[in-house]
Amino acid sequence: MGRRIILTIIVAFCLMVGASARADEISATHVVEALHASLLEMMKNADALGFDGRSAHIAPVVMRSFDLPIIAVMATGEKNWQTLSEAQKEQLVGALERLSVATYASRFNGYSGEDFRTLSEDPGDQGTAYVSTELIQGDGGTILLKYLLHPSDKGWRIVDVIFLGVYSELAMRRSEYGAVFQREGFDGLLAALDQKAADYAAGLLK
Repeated sequence: MGRRIILTIIVAFCLMVGASARADEISATHVVEALHASLLEMMKNADALGFDGRSAHIAPVVMRSFDLPIIAVMATGEKNWQTLSEAQKEQLVGALERLSVATYASRFNGYSGEDFRTLSEDPGDQGTAYVSTELIQGDGGTILLKYLLHPSDKGWRIVDVIFLGVYSELAMRRSEYGAVFQREGFDGLLAALDQKAADYAAGLLK
């Protein structure tokens, strides 16, 4: 992720909270490792929990790990975001939360000996931090997961996940959501997010 995008994230955050951000004593690495620990617990009990149980398990973890308002701003585009009412902004953040929860509950639906390993924490631009990790699969293969976190007034929060060192989840969301917003407006984007969450719940998406 380039310097300009990271700077835009920080600027968007300042616009939303109207104050300088700070991190509390919990490190960026701790936030990521707590997320991974919760995911492993959910995976090990996936069958007993079912989709609804996995959703209930991971929902509060998503809320305390990710900065969903910032992600919503960046995913929809600042210009689009500024056209929304406060009520619409809240609806969009809520839809993004539901989709994030449904995605995790759907994808982490079993356990075959997987584990997570933290590789490093490195400083990024404008006070951000990168936490590099890998998902160790049951067969010994690994998937690189790199988290971008920023220091919010609630502590470190994740704003992007980069898969395999290349694919930015935030960039993919920006491309997809921005296109839907331009074609169908706010109502269309909200409906698309809720439909995608429903498709994960129904097992139509993985």
